[in-house]
Amino acid sequence: MRKNIIIGVSVILLSLSGVILYNNNKTDKDLPIYYSHAAYMYDTSTPEKAIGISENVIVARIDRVKDTVYKHPIEIVKDNETKIVYTPYTIYEITVIENIKGSIKVNEKIDFMQYGGLNYDKQSYTLLDDSPLLTVGNYYILMPSWWEENSERILEVSEKTRMIDLGQTLSTSAYNTLDRYRVAYTKQYVPEKLRTE
Repeated sequence: MRKNIIIGVSVILLSLSGVILYNNNKTDKDLPIYYSHAAYMYDTSTPEKAIGISENVIVARIDRVKDTVYKHPIEIVKDNETKIVYTPYTIYEITVIENIKGSIKVNEKIDFMQYGGLNYDKQSYTLLDDSPLLTVGNYYILMPSWWEENSERILEVSEKTRMIDLGQTLSTSAYNTLDRYRVAYTKQYVPEKLRTE
């Protein structure tokens, strides 16, 4: 629990204090994309390290986008005009196919949250560190933690190295990737700080 709070608070603080840069990439709605940058407490550069800091590692299908919610309002002033901006979070309905780590119910639809999405003013998107929004209909290996805020509890992940796109079907290549992560789970690297919690 303490680990979740530390990771969650760190991501929030870093995303709120991150620099948002403009990128000329366009979405399917031809809106500009802004990238928010964050620094992370733990190295997730290998599957073993990413799995080691994750509470859960699941294989899931992204069924649909349910909503975009807006959190963490911040007042900004630009050209002597005050404006409230929010951090967008995209809410998906997913079906968990397999647990590699953890015990989330399999073959049930659950809600899942990703940092980023359509901004409150509907004029642009904000994404984290070049992490694209999840693709509806695709399968992913996801390494989420539980996000707890007020009475809300939802699985959440934002870091690109903890969202592995397997494609629209579980092909031979996807199964090879799955096998790599199953083996990585048996060799996961848990940082010393997390071992004592």
